[in-house]
Amino acid sequence: MSPFINGNSSESDAATAPTQNVDPAFVREAVDKAGINALRMALYQVTGDPDLATMKIRKQKIRGGVLFDYVLGEDDIQIVKDKAVDFLLKGGVSKVPPPPTVDEARKLMNLFAGLMIKDWDVLPGYEELSFDEYPRGVEWSKKPPLEKLARHKVVVIGAGLSGIATAIQLKRLGIPYVLYERQGGVGGTWLLNSYPECRVDTLSYLFQYKFEKNYPWSEYFASRQETQKYLEFVATKYGVKEDFRFHREVTAAVWDEATSTWQLTVRNKETGQDESVVANSVISASGLFATPKKPDIPGIDSFQKPMFHTTQWDHSVDLKDKRVAVIGTGSTGTQLTPGLAGQVKSLAVYQRTPNWIVAYDGYRAQVQDHMQWLCDTMPYYWNWYCYAAYFRSLDLAALQVVDHDYEAQGGSVNARNDDVRNTLTNFIKDKFRDRPELVPKLTPSYAPLVRRLVVDNGFYDVLKQPHVELVTEGIERITHKGIVTRDGKEREFDLIVLGAGFEVGKYFFPIDYVGKGGVSLESTWNKDGARSYLGMVMPGFPNLFSLYGPNHQPRGGSLYSWAEIWARYAVKAVVWMIEHEAKSMDVKPAVYDDYQARLDARNRTLIWESAGAGYYVNEFGRQAVNMPWTTSEYHEMVITPNPDDFDVEFADPEPDPAQAHAHSRAKAVKAVGGGGDSRDRNTGDKLDNEMTVDEHPVIL
Repeated sequence: MSPFINGNSSESDAATAPTQNVDPAFVREAVDKAGINALRMALYQVTGDPDLATMKIRKQKIRGGVLFDYVLGEDDIQIVKDKAVDFLLKGGVSKVPPPPTVDEARKLMNLFAGLMIKDWDVLPGYEELSFDEYPRGVEWSKKPPLEKLARHKVVVIGAGLSGIATAIQLKRLGIPYVLYERQGGVGGTWLLNSYPECRVDTLSYLFQYKFEKNYPWSEYFASRQETQKYLEFVATKYGVKEDFRFHREVTAAVWDEATSTWQLTVRNKETGQDESVVANSVISASGLFATPKKPDIPGIDSFQKPMFHTTQWDHSVDLKDKRVAVIGTGSTGTQLTPGLAGQVKSLAVYQRTPNWIVAYDGYRAQVQDHMQWLCDTMPYYWNWYCYAAYFRSLDLAALQVVDHDYEAQGGSVNARNDDVRNTLTNFIKDKFRDRPELVPKLTPSYAPLVRRLVVDNGFYDVLKQPHVELVTEGIERITHKGIVTRDGKEREFDLIVLGAGFEVGKYFFPIDYVGKGGVSLESTWNKDGARSYLGMVMPGFPNLFSLYGPNHQPRGGSLYSWAEIWARYAVKAVVWMIEHEAKSMDVKPAVYDDYQARLDARNRTLIWESAGAGYYVNEFGRQAVNMPWTTSEYHEMVITPNPDDFDVEFADPEPDPAQAHAHSRAKAVKAVGGGGDSRDRNTGDKLDNEMTVDEHPVIL
């Protein structure tokens, strides 16, 4: 019997999937290609085999040293494989032990990493293990009657992955809501972008919701088409799509202080007619990559042949025998270039700033039958395989921390970042041994992670093809025939593709929210760009929650998980208002200001505001996109709203605010298993590993 069955639980009625008719060779192949450490943990969780608990773990560089994997020695790998094959061929177990408690899971997480995980890292990890049906679900303390529920109406804006996560939370709770989406379907940026070769750069088993278990991915890194299919599947399965209103764009939002409601103007993009909508709360899930950026190039409107942004791909344009230009070599430009090169007569790639490109093994690989079979058959393997991807992602944060002592000795950023830089530089040199003149043109002058790393989709290989040209001279102007560079050379084209990115500072475009006192949100950001408290709320704009707002891009984990976490925070705030009969919550200016000071101070310890930072840095020179907090720090900040952070307006009769605040804060403390918040912890960042751990063998 597994040691991870608590005294109040009974064994699960679920059994291992039958394997009697499975070819033993297939089973061995499945085990050979498995994530061995994840398989070890699943096997130990089910069997309690003590041999599996004493194996040593070592960190192994992967993806150019950008990440680490946590692996076993060769002898132990073979032991795990043999035990797993034996277990599966014998039919597994008749009853699977129930999921572990948080404390039990902590012991398992320690075993997985070979490290003692700190208190504040446990709950985020437990949620990623996804043992619970809804790991980040919001619940009522006591569900109110329908008539009370009906008095608080929520509007959600955007049917991307954050909007879908929010809608599912609201649907589960029975809170009345409607979601407006300006496009014609779900998907957000994954519906907007349909350019060739569009694909995620995060493993599918990490880049997914945690409440949807064991989705049968066909690609390890999902294409745009598969991602879109997944989001459609989730929205349909959880019954929220019926609450979505497509081709509807919110164009204005004004806070009515007399009624404590938002007065929205919603335009039907098919008819052009406007509708007035009243909402008690607005949750904006419009996303960071929603508004395409048009390059500021003289003559850009004079080109007389097709020209479009990558988000507005015109699939009616025949690419065959066309002379094509791509402007931009960020994540999008480098990703689509290989797909274009195979279809066109000639391709000119205009690069202003080179990016660091990292190779991912299996980036275009299909998920084989043995992988899905193992997820279906081996209890808890899916959970640990997903957790392994999450745990690896946390190592990324250490690359972003500036070590001033190291820099004083002549290094750049920190020793590990320099090591990655050397590896990626050698990758460029190896790729262009036969074209050495391209090496300096493709080698960035800034450190890795100052900008987002680009995953190699074959970009370097394409640049060596005879009909492809890399143009690094600056663009002077666009003419009716083509593009003129600063050296005076004009190249003529049949098509120009703009891969210029997005207007990331326009978080709510085209809406200009008008809050208390008639103040517009845009005007409050005139000083140094977009700001918010926790990335989600702004003073003077009650009951408005922004998902993927200013300084909201995470340093580790998956955007899907963060979307669930953001949605949980916003929906918990709505639940709190309903339960406490509050009309509005408005973050206190003092709380907001204190947060900005801490955020700016932490930003100064990281690399993003250095030269070459691209879209991370706004026109004021301030990094306004990424959150500076570690995963565990930020998770603790947003696990539940703290009513003490807000000025609350209660409905009549007014309850005792102090009592209401104390009650809610007590629940929050109970939820995280302790008191205090991360601002008191003052741990800072660690240069070796974002997971703050004691590096010594685990003893259970």
